[in-house]
Amino acid sequence: MLQFEFLLPFLPWLLILLAWMVIIGLASVFKLEKYGVEVGPFMLFARTQRFNNLLDRIGRWHPRAWRYIWSFFIGVGFFFSLYGFYFMGSNVWEFIKFYLGQPSTPGAVAPLIPGITMSFNFFLMILIPLIVAVVVHELAHGVAARADNIPVQSSGLFLFLIFFGAFVEPDEEYVKTKTTRLQRVRLYASGSGANLTVAAIALVMITFIIIPVPSGALISQVDAGTPAHGVLVPGMVIIGMNGTAIHTNQDISTFMANTSPGDLVILNIHEGTIPLTLGTNPNNASLGYIGIWSRTYFPLVYPFSLLGPTVGTQFYEGLTWFFVITISLGIINLLPIPPLDGDRLWKELIDRTVSLERKSGKALLWGLRITALTILILNIIFTFLNPSLLLFFFR
Repeated sequence: MLQFEFLLPFLPWLLILLAWMVIIGLASVFKLEKYGVEVGPFMLFARTQRFNNLLDRIGRWHPRAWRYIWSFFIGVGFFFSLYGFYFMGSNVWEFIKFYLGQPSTPGAVAPLIPGITMSFNFFLMILIPLIVAVVVHELAHGVAARADNIPVQSSGLFLFLIFFGAFVEPDEEYVKTKTTRLQRVRLYASGSGANLTVAAIALVMITFIIIPVPSGALISQVDAGTPAHGVLVPGMVIIGMNGTAIHTNQDISTFMANTSPGDLVILNIHEGTIPLTLGTNPNNASLGYIGIWSRTYFPLVYPFSLLGPTVGTQFYEGLTWFFVITISLGIINLLPIPPLDGDRLWKELIDRTVSLERKSGKALLWGLRITALTILILNIIFTFLNPSLLLFFFR
């Protein structure tokens, strides 16, 4: 068995490859294309008229109100597009300061690739927010199209490798030749506008359901064969160590940096106190070691607090990632990078104000495109040059 251990990290991808071989085989045997299912290498599209009918019913329900909503998101879209430039540019500067040895706090910017930029477990944790973000984005495009009487050629669900989502395909020829500029920009701004709205809802829920005050360190895992094994259990919340208050997970790391193997530590938890003799840190023999994985604990307001500390923290993290994913998708999609919606928005704005028939208009558009693409690529490259930034996504 030992000679096959090197395959273990690739096992999930081997299973995915096997699953796709089965899907392609079934599509060929049962002729799924006649049911509106198109299967290609690692891609599956399931088209349905039911989704078109749903879009039509929603879009034609008070269409004037929908048009006001999507018109409002035009301004919101340009604001967050500019914010995207600011955020990406600032993050590049933080990376530069980091590599120059100066204090900095760069954030990870990388494509979501399970096994490469994140663990499969972490991917499964954020899969639902990803699916919701994509479905809401495409649904908004469809509703905006139908509110302006723009035909929708096809819609449905798709599967790309392991990514699920939905798609809406407005009639591009109709959009180019039979719509006004205002109708087009409403269509382009609607998807990201919907994402930003969902992000705002998640932020409101975080604000009003979760008490945003760090209140200890929640134990999420206890490693076998460590001092904590058999003494501490997941779900306990550490609020003090030897009389030192513990408010965040970082407080534990700070406390442990001043300990030695064999030290006796009195842990304060919600249920009382627990004495624990420290072991030897496997990464530094001079430091003490407990043997737990923990995260900062944020309690819920009543009555949600009755669900317990574990649910509260998981709910907080789930909502936080829901917010991060939806707002990230919305902002990145607003950057002027072909074929993103942001590129179409800026193209319409420049054509209206400067004209793309003039060299200055074309130069401005390509200047924005090159700048946006450059800072995005630099963020990704700098992230991979500092892989420690991705360790959080391999929990």
